[in-house]
Amino acid sequence: MQAALDGREDGREDGRLARSQRTRDAIVDALRALHHDGDLRPTAPRVAERAGVSLRTVFQHFNDLETLLVAAGHRDLEIARQYARPIDPAADFATRLTEFVEQRTQMYESLSPVWRAARLQQPFSPQIRRNQDRLLEVGCEQLATTFATELDAAENRAAVLAALQAATTWTTWEFLRSDLHHDVDAARAAVRVLVTRLLTQP
Repeated sequence: MQAALDGREDGREDGRLARSQRTRDAIVDALRALHHDGDLRPTAPRVAERAGVSLRTVFQHFNDLETLLVAAGHRDLEIARQYARPIDPAADFATRLTEFVEQRTQMYESLSPVWRAARLQQPFSPQIRRNQDRLLEVGCEQLATTFATELDAAENRAAVLAALQAATTWTTWEFLRSDLHHDVDAARAAVRVLVTRLLTQP
């Protein structure tokens, strides 16, 4: 009898935890949706309205808006990892280049709105900076693996890898898209030129 009661209690607890996680996810999704709509600094009431929850519920799950933005950053890292799919390092350079640039194009077009919002808050948040550092690490690891053949043949591998990071980071993509007003195709072509020059020029 006691075991059955304990089982029901465990089930109710599991259900509460699952509902709590769904609510938390909905709040993070609401923040990210507002960013995608161009609202880079949404207020807590706007987030609550978009998530379909009360303002009190928002602050039950997150201490403040910075904590919520950090959680959105963790979600971004998970999404970025999904875009950074393994590329066969044994494939010819043209194939690797095409796959790599397409992955970065998809990633940056998907995540740019929330990264613009994070950039506004970054100077005031060490955790957001750490999230960005981790994204840079993931990007560098992919570059080093995908273009290992070319990097190993470079006279100054460390400098070339750093240059590749600069050429393929989101900041460069944002410059191409927002400051130079390039469309996606033009920005993609520019990144291809940068990577090709860095890895194939003597």
